[in-house]
Amino acid sequence: MKTKTTLLIVICLFAVISCKNKDENMGKAVFAEMMVTQGSEIPPPPPPSKNQGQYNPKLIKKGELTISSKDIELTKEQVYRLAKECNGYVINENFINNDYYSSFDISLNIQASHFDLFLKKLDSSKINIVSRTFSVEDITMKYIDDSTRLFNKKKLEGKYLELLAKTNDIKNLLEIEEKLEEIQTDIEVKENQLKVLDKQIAYSEFKIKIEKDITNLTYEDRTKFTYKLSQGIVRGWEGMKVLVIFLFSIWPLYILIALIYFVIIPIIKKRKKKK
Repeated sequence: MKTKTTLLIVICLFAVISCKNKDENMGKAVFAEMMVTQGSEIPPPPPPSKNQGQYNPKLIKKGELTISSKDIELTKEQVYRLAKECNGYVINENFINNDYYSSFDISLNIQASHFDLFLKKLDSSKINIVSRTFSVEDITMKYIDDSTRLFNKKKLEGKYLELLAKTNDIKNLLEIEEKLEEIQTDIEVKENQLKVLDKQIAYSEFKIKIEKDITNLTYEDRTKFTYKLSQGIVRGWEGMKVLVIFLFSIWPLYILIALIYFVIIPIIKKRKKKK
């Protein structure tokens, strides 16, 4: 009898332990399923590029040049021809001409892959470059950040579109449409920002000044203190001449003042005395 009782107790213990293990396994399975479900809400990263493993920096290159020339029209045409050979185009052109000098201020976009080629062509030509400045800005992290944000926004847009198709409740429908409109606006802004960055990366901006000195002085001579001092004296004398010419040009005003002082004012005084 004791043996049967002991055997029954052992069987009950085994049953309890197995049920407990089963419950724990079920709990783990449910937890794992929840983790998978939560993980599926996170949008996957963009597909790897063909050049994965290679660093592909996003660079914005800019350049500024000052060119001195005896024939600025001819030099301008030469610069335009070289820019065209490097898949470039003109953005803006401004012409200045006065008594002291004449110049062209030009803005060009040159294909970024031909940036160095354009400089080599300028150096190998007979163009007299008197100053140059270059800059390179690495926007790789910004570009990756904006691209990732755009990718996530599009994934979120897809989920809201799915909700919109399944929802029949008017209130929920309006809320989803409002949120969807906000997301689509963000997507449009990010896309436009990336387009601007793509253009800046694909084409390098060059600002070129082509100037001609009427006095046939070089750029270095015109930057000297003695030249600037002499030009200041000349401009002061020119200003004095303009002032003298202006004072002579208003002679009718002098006549009017004399007429008021010597004729009208005495007449008014006489009438006051009679009264």
